[in-house]
Amino acid sequence: MVAALFLPRGSLPVDAWEIGRIGVGRWRGHGSEPGGLAAEEVLVVRGPGGWEVQCHGGNAAADAVFADLVRLGAERVPSGAWHTDGAATVAAEALSLLAAVDAPRGARILCRQLAGALDRELAGIATLVGQGEADSARRRADRLRRAARVGLRLAEPWRVVVSGRVNAGKSSLVNVLAGHARSLVSPRPGTTRDVIETAVVLGGWSVVLVDTAGLRDRDSEASGATERAGIARALAAAAAADLVVEVVEVGEPVPEPAGLVVWSKADQWPGVVVPAGVIATSSRSGAGIVDLVGAVIAQLIPEAGEPGLLDGAVPFLPRHLELLDRLLGADPGGQSPAIQ
Repeated sequence: MVAALFLPRGSLPVDAWEIGRIGVGRWRGHGSEPGGLAAEEVLVVRGPGGWEVQCHGGNAAADAVFADLVRLGAERVPSGAWHTDGAATVAAEALSLLAAVDAPRGARILCRQLAGALDRELAGIATLVGQGEADSARRRADRLRRAARVGLRLAEPWRVVVSGRVNAGKSSLVNVLAGHARSLVSPRPGTTRDVIETAVVLGGWSVVLVDTAGLRDRDSEASGATERAGIARALAAAAAADLVVEVVEVGEPVPEPAGLVVWSKADQWPGVVVPAGVIATSSRSGAGIVDLVGAVIAQLIPEAGEPGLLDGAVPFLPRHLELLDRLLGADPGGQSPAIQ
């Protein structure tokens, strides 16, 4: 079917290609003129289990390729069924989850598991257990469990709540990190009355930023029931967050940190001495934003700084950890006597 629809550059027909060969050419689909060349350029890859056709982005181009193949007798099936007939395999699970991951670091992790990294590591651990090398098996299993803390979150982005007093600059900071005006910004205190969530990619990782209503001092009353409800939701969001970014205006006393402390509006105080552990930022000039992103990722995903930990096998579903426990001869959450 691919040979009938794809005209490669060069004289070697695609059905004579060796495994791993990549070629560029034109797709001769249903829209092609008789005797002419199709306008759509594609890449075709011959893999060990079939063919890949890489077309231009967008649903229309992909749907046209699908329609051409179906017209010749192919069957269109969900991506998760490519590797198995519905059975749970690491490759099928990685492929299914990959479609929902929108950040490059997580996508790379899943692509490595799709290519067999986790399968090979689990097989290696099983071999060590069979050979009686308990210490080596335990060390490799421990590495997988550390990596799994990140892998298990690939389908559920980390939540970062931006908190602080009214008019501290929280919404402006969220807008800069998001790259667009997601939250309404006004010099009037108390503009944000609800919890506003924004999905972003920070440092290559999927993160949900949560902008919240500004908190009042104990002796300062909210303007009404709506603001009080917003403050209550802000407190609830902070309690459920993976990380709280506490925003205060530059020069203000640094609160007892609940997470990461950020001074805002630093452009208004040039030369100010920044306390240790505080990141000075300016939503207007962009100063300190790169440092803030680095600090957020370092606190959320310290494993990303461990050399090699996330470059190989990474469990990304609870089933994988259960399989690891069975390989070690342990009940979930326990250690095998042989490993001890």
